[in-house]
Amino acid sequence: MILERIRIWNFRCIGTKDNLLSIKNDNPGIDLQLNPKVNVLIGANDSGKTAIIDAIKYILGTQTYDTMRLTEEDFYQNNNRERATELRIECIFSNFNNTEAGQFLEWISIKEGNNYELRIWLSATQKDNRIISNIRAGNDDEGSFIDGGAKDLLRATYLKPLRDAENELSPGYRSRLAQILSSHPVFIKEKDLDGKEKEHPLEKYFKIANKKVEDYFEKRELEEDKDIGIEKGERGGEEIKERIEEQTKSFLEQGDSRKPSIKMTNTELSAILRKLELALENNKSGLGTLNQLYMATELIFLKREDYNGLRLALIEELEAHLHPQAQLRVLKSLLNEENSNIQYILTTHSTSIGASIPLEYIKLCNNGQVYSLDKNSTELEEEGYQFLERFLDDTKANLFFAKGVIIVEGYSENIIIPAIAELIGKPLYKYGISIVNVGSKALLRYAKIFMRKDKNALPIRVAVVTDLDIKVDESGNITESEENIEKKRKEIEDKYNSNDGMIKAFCSPLYTLEYDIACGNLICYMHKAIQIAKKIESKGTRIKNNRVYKIRDKVLEENNERKRAYDVYKPLLQSEVSKTITAQWFVKLLLENKENAMNCINQDKEDRKGIKYIIDAIEHVTNEEHPDK
Repeated sequence: MILERIRIWNFRCIGTKDNLLSIKNDNPGIDLQLNPKVNVLIGANDSGKTAIIDAIKYILGTQTYDTMRLTEEDFYQNNNRERATELRIECIFSNFNNTEAGQFLEWISIKEGNNYELRIWLSATQKDNRIISNIRAGNDDEGSFIDGGAKDLLRATYLKPLRDAENELSPGYRSRLAQILSSHPVFIKEKDLDGKEKEHPLEKYFKIANKKVEDYFEKRELEEDKDIGIEKGERGGEEIKERIEEQTKSFLEQGDSRKPSIKMTNTELSAILRKLELALENNKSGLGTLNQLYMATELIFLKREDYNGLRLALIEELEAHLHPQAQLRVLKSLLNEENSNIQYILTTHSTSIGASIPLEYIKLCNNGQVYSLDKNSTELEEEGYQFLERFLDDTKANLFFAKGVIIVEGYSENIIIPAIAELIGKPLYKYGISIVNVGSKALLRYAKIFMRKDKNALPIRVAVVTDLDIKVDESGNITESEENIEKKRKEIEDKYNSNDGMIKAFCSPLYTLEYDIACGNLICYMHKAIQIAKKIESKGTRIKNNRVYKIRDKVLEENNERKRAYDVYKPLLQSEVSKTITAQWFVKLLLENKENAMNCINQDKEDRKGIKYIIDAIEHVTNEEHPDK
């Protein structure tokens, strides 16, 4: 069986679909269809990842029997600081085999095609400072209480974030290793014909060891034992035992004949298992290695052939204590498991994992909502999924954690846009905005990650910054008519703009970013940056003492704005200088002359030219209000 679907109302940051506090069957805040194999919950902090994991834990419980109790803070609170008085979590299970289905006959229902379905829900209300919760199951609205035996089969395996793997694998009364081992058939004691439990082999081994220990403390000199490398005459522990006996005798009552003995503790199988420790090497392993060892041990429990319960693993922050390469090895191992019937729900903050997991497994969490990126949900075509699996790397995967995204074609925009944002008082990092440099014209494939089948977009503002690529000749003449230019601009906007205004395209007015900057009031800075880049590339040296900043060129005296911009841009057009170096120096010049640069930027905005479209893109993604409000 698998967990097919989870629905949540009024739990933590998850409210209801209609933003009301009352619970109805058709208004869950989250209604998430789960992949039967792997589900990766990804998103910024406080986006709802842990809330989903905890919701599952509250209703199903965990294999380690973690204590969980609802509190007032678990009830959703809206923007008006009104707190809900009721919450609900519902899990729906499917893909039962006959053995599994037989364990839930009282609550299971049969759907089309003779498929079994189990619906179980937790409902809770708070009143008079009390929280009353119930777990019921069934195929109608009333349901019935599910007994402990059946519910025990639904417990999930849970690995908490920043897990203390060393402690979990160490011996002790609450040893997780002992719990896992004791549930394996190998450690279930067989019975003889009379129904009496036979001694387990481990118990026999420990009895032998115990006898050896007792013998050691009974002798002053040891006998030779070649099997274990004991030489004749080695010193035994009789002396220390005699001293303990003597001291103890002085404490006891007259006539008390009891004597202390030194031996191993309880040799019952359960006690033996609690003494065991799991290690990978003789020396103490690092946290990352121990974490991998711990995860491997937990998964052995779920892979048991005789286990008829739910094979669900909840792993928070898979990357805990693991460097990027180790993260990928663990992830690839889970993805490549053949014939595995374990279902995984993972959370992550790792761009390495975000870049490596197929999009179909990703559930993007944002502000208490969750959005599947599978083929039934986004506008990406099959080819687009294949393309992104090849080219979505760590530097681009930060889009999954952003509150807004600017998608650009190349390094120039990637360098210049953050500087412009800082100058206009909207530094991107403060707004949680990521720039994704696709390094090509494949902007649409990345934008379609955010586009939904319902023609709306994810609640993440996206600005697609692209060149219009309308060429200008050496005389400053535009090579296309104004009508064609507007048509081309409209085609781009129609391709990218979403119905709800969350995704918008921002086109350069004519040609490229550098050319259009040269058409505006920042032309001097672009001209100087290009001249510096040319000097660097021709001499292979650094510019010193800012002397080149004083470049004066008759190019700037040209009256025809487009001709002047073309002459400034020409070294880039003819690949005489690097666009990246030019962008770096352009930014450096702006930041060293902030006051004058800001005057030029404001003038561009007023004149509606130059970098006006860049400013518009920045303002779009940093605007916290929905465009329709």
